[in-house]
Amino acid sequence: MSRKLIALSCMFLFVTGSLTSWYYHLRQDEDRDTEVCSASVVVFSNNIRANITLDFMYVLNKNTGVVAVTGSYYKNDKVIGSIRRDVSYTWTENKDVFHFHSVKVNKVINDDSVSDSDVSEILPDFFVYPDKSIAYSILPQGMNSFMFTVGKRPVFLCYR
Repeated sequence: MSRKLIALSCMFLFVTGSLTSWYYHLRQDEDRDTEVCSASVVVFSNNIRANITLDFMYVLNKNTGVVAVTGSYYKNDKVIGSIRRDVSYTWTENKDVFHFHSVKVNKVINDDSVSDSDVSEILPDFFVYPDKSIAYSILPQGMNSFMFTVGKRPVFLCYR
């Protein structure tokens, strides 16, 4: 083999390897391109109160995500237990209305001490049971936050 042919082969292999590596890196970034927003919510119902944080983590190009629900559950101003669960979901979008569908609900057993029936009294079934749906209008509020609304009624502000 001549030196010229060896140099061209090496250059070809180098360029091919570089392009393959670059393409692989782009694909990996797409899979890890998650966005996050958090909302702190206080829910009252008769003598029940819950201080809850909703952490939405989602991948825009796959229409999937996980919402971590954490908080404390009070009855008559006494702590009854804690709530800690992760809800895997998918969504569809129609203009500014997002239809969320829960796929799986994982309770963190050591931290989630409130029954599903009690949680379902203060939160929509989407956050409690799999295969449930909820629809929100999501309106941008500046660069770093979104207002989740039901109809024209604001429900919570989610910030990055």
